[in-house]
Amino acid sequence: MSATLDEPPKNSVPGIFRPPSANLTSALRRRALGGLLVALTLAGCMKEPVIPLPPPAPKTEAKARPPSPGPQLAFELAAQQQVVGVTQVTRVQGDETLLDIARRFHLGYDEMEWANRDVDVWVPGDGREVVLPVAQILPDAPHQGLVANLAARRLFHFLPPNASGKQRVVSYPIGIGREEFPTPLGTTQVTRKRAYPDWRVPASVRLAHALRGDPLPAVVPGGPDNPIGTHVLDLGWPTYVIHSTNKPSGTGLRVTHGCLQLYPEDITRLYDQADVGTPVTVVDQPILAGWQGDQLLLEVHKPLEEHAMTANAAEAVATVAIRKALAARGRDERDVDWERVRTYVQSQPGYPLPVLRGAPERGAFLAMAPLYAPPPIQQAQRQSEPAPTAAAWYLHLGDYQGENNARKLVAQLRHLGPPVPATMRPFAGRHEVTAGPFPDRQDAERIAHRIEVELGLRGELKRPADAGA
Repeated sequence: MSATLDEPPKNSVPGIFRPPSANLTSALRRRALGGLLVALTLAGCMKEPVIPLPPPAPKTEAKARPPSPGPQLAFELAAQQQVVGVTQVTRVQGDETLLDIARRFHLGYDEMEWANRDVDVWVPGDGREVVLPVAQILPDAPHQGLVANLAARRLFHFLPPNASGKQRVVSYPIGIGREEFPTPLGTTQVTRKRAYPDWRVPASVRLAHALRGDPLPAVVPGGPDNPIGTHVLDLGWPTYVIHSTNKPSGTGLRVTHGCLQLYPEDITRLYDQADVGTPVTVVDQPILAGWQGDQLLLEVHKPLEEHAMTANAAEAVATVAIRKALAARGRDERDVDWERVRTYVQSQPGYPLPVLRGAPERGAFLAMAPLYAPPPIQQAQRQSEPAPTAAAWYLHLGDYQGENNARKLVAQLRHLGPPVPATMRPFAGRHEVTAGPFPDRQDAERIAHRIEVELGLRGELKRPADAGA
């Protein structure tokens, strides 16, 4: 029988996941994906905690926020333009997670977490104001073809100039290689394009999936359920490709075996626009500086583990980038607030912030950011769930005293790859979490094994009448 839960059960997987409880907040904030990373990376990996930012300024309503451009993916470039997009804020609707918001705004997981380190990833809270780090400083590389900046988890597609001489760039969030399977740096090109490719699964990957209760055949046919997605761009580097995924929650994380991974909706656009022969450049630039109007911005990301820098080295990189930007405008180094630069280098905010003397600091900068109000229908569509049937099976995953604890588990189940449908309902003064419906007992048992392996939770099989459906 499943237990009434408010503490981690004894079969929790150490170091990977503990079910939501009052004492779980700090663990979830250190690596909110927890056991979800096991599903996304096949073999599983844990990431070091990011350095926390200072607490943000108390939320205040700006008297006159500029209008929000909303979600943006493509930008027209002016001559010498260094920054695209505008940092925005939005408010959480209902029980949506930061991952839901990230995908709507063409952002990856790491980007969204870095920008909102004081916000619970899974239960940010209805009405909570969150930062949308949609402004990006373009990499210091030729603006031609595909340019990936691994530290920023972004792939920029610089399209050829149109008939009027205007160039456009499309910016995609990407998943990149894990530390043990790093994405290579350097230059190559697109050598072939494949739609709905079959995937010949390596033996090690098949074993990992089998242990998770999600077995794969030797060859996975092309289609939306294929782990490499619906479209692939082969590169001049053997075994490395640009592809999509059937586990979109991993986009923006270090989850691949070295490939570049896009959201399913993004790979189709890139596939159509990137021709064979398109040059590909991969860089790792965690510290960037550039001008947006009359503001000098500094963008600092956490370096990749294999390219870690000391504090002094990071400050030196920032100094070089800032001096280069100043020289381009004929500005003096005394115009820069170097103490602010040092603070951002240490805290690694993950999105561009102004660093000139007299420029607004982080709190004031965000208070002036455009506020995006998504249409309510988006939330209503996101909450749709399969209707129960008389033949369906369910998994009872425990009763929780705290509503937020139950909501966290539901959110994590819905973001597994593939997602597991789950609901929460009040029951006898507590909150019951149920996964399903599943079409038959065999499918329910398979999902139960997956949940136990990935999340350390043992569910109890129930028919609709027992599950309260």
